[in-house]
Amino acid sequence: MESEVLGRIAPNSTPVQAEMIAYAGVVPKVGDYVVVDSEESKLLGMISNVVRGALELARNDLLQANYYDTILEVVGSPSDWLKATIRMIGILSGGELTGLPRAPPPTGALVRRAPADLLRRIFAPPTGREGIRLGKLLTRGDVTVHLDPDELISRHLAVLAVTGGGKSNSVAVILEEIVRMGGVAILFDVHSEYTGMSLGCPHCEVETVDPVLDPNTLTVDELGSLLGVTYDSAPKQFIYLKSAFKRAKELLIRERLGEYLTRAEIEADRDDLLAGIQAIIQLSLSREKESDDRFLIPFPSNDRGSIESLLAKVDFVRSKYGRVLKPTAGELADHLNYGKLVIVDLGQLDSDLTDVVVGKTLYTILMRAKLKRIGRGYEDFPTPVFAVLEEAHALIPSIERTYTSSAAASIAKEGRKFGVGLCLVSQRPKRLNPDVLSQMVNKIILRVVEPEDQAYVRRATEFLSEEMVSYLPSLDVGEAVVVGPMVRIPALVKVRLFEGKRGGESLKAYDMWREGLRRRLNASPDEYYDSIGG
Repeated sequence: MESEVLGRIAPNSTPVQAEMIAYAGVVPKVGDYVVVDSEESKLLGMISNVVRGALELARNDLLQANYYDTILEVVGSPSDWLKATIRMIGILSGGELTGLPRAPPPTGALVRRAPADLLRRIFAPPTGREGIRLGKLLTRGDVTVHLDPDELISRHLAVLAVTGGGKSNSVAVILEEIVRMGGVAILFDVHSEYTGMSLGCPHCEVETVDPVLDPNTLTVDELGSLLGVTYDSAPKQFIYLKSAFKRAKELLIRERLGEYLTRAEIEADRDDLLAGIQAIIQLSLSREKESDDRFLIPFPSNDRGSIESLLAKVDFVRSKYGRVLKPTAGELADHLNYGKLVIVDLGQLDSDLTDVVVGKTLYTILMRAKLKRIGRGYEDFPTPVFAVLEEAHALIPSIERTYTSSAAASIAKEGRKFGVGLCLVSQRPKRLNPDVLSQMVNKIILRVVEPEDQAYVRRATEFLSEEMVSYLPSLDVGEAVVVGPMVRIPALVKVRLFEGKRGGESLKAYDMWREGLRRRLNASPDEYYDSIGG
């Protein structure tokens, strides 16, 4: 019998799923591809589950292992049988793949292992273009899997796995491939995992930038998010903030903002909009009597407490975030370019500031891409842009609305029209905003252990069967289920190792302790404790 022949279709198959009884000695593997021969057509399927049994041990009353011993002493090796569940992928016609069959395969139809050359054609890059080389099929080490960059950008991506499952390596591989093609990418690095990253291609550029916010470019809503003053949470303070914002903007345009900073005795750049807002609120509270000064805010006496609280928040934010709030610093989006990866190092920021920095940058990228597309400016803005959000469950949580989640939702809905792709990376899928995650049509799902996370991933992924979900905890590091239009058919993939240099690898505790002990023993006590700040 030919080695590629696996078995035959068992009764009770459907157009989307069938069971195969394997020939003796054949062991089907989960994730492998098969071709079902029938008189009408050839069908491509994927093995999603395998069950093994033995004819001699199939009785339900064999309730002790001793009974197995007795039977095996008589029969010797049992007559094993294997039954595989096959999920139908499509009809093969002239080597091309079309839609699902409308009728189930006939009982007894022959099942063969899919030829490697067929799979290579299916997972090859789009005709005439390059693809993103992700790795090899888990069950076919001779078949390379490429992702379609057009579908990756237009339909977005989620990379999901437990810590240590291979998320960061997968992201690094994809980013390197995008930049190698001349693509534009920005990575929001929440835990400074990618600091010091370098790519292996000659023309690829990586720039790690400090997160800065130009207060002069903030909208009143963005400023309110930074201050914790929104119309929903503090409507009265937000109204006064909006009034001060409008007055400070006008003074800035008239180049008179410095006058109010001087009157309020605030030391700041004369073009610092946020400092100007503080000055206007402060001078309004001091009840200066200039009758013709329309730039001070009138208010009734019973609102004084709200305005004083607003002033305190502005002063606190300027003091706390002074190193990040830099007038005339420009936008992080200004750093984007073709063949370049921009890494925004957010490791030293708190969650509130991180939210505003990421949300504002995403909105800026989308706005510029829109204006470019409709011919209203930013003709030289590099697009399409691929934006990656590490620790996405913290930035786009399921239980609260953040500024980043609003920006991400806008990109998820509109990005494909204007050339902005989004990638969410998370080890806790159930904590992600479900509306945003559902629009990440492409998914790379590595090892996922927690049952609630598995169920969440299953609900958010069309092709992922219950059987394949059950395999997620057993995936090894770097092994992934890959689904979505970026691949022509779902795949189990061994993601290749990133070939460049990536910072943020796990600490080597043993080596660091031994080196520290060596230094301590080789130095005098005074020298050693001085060196560690003791």
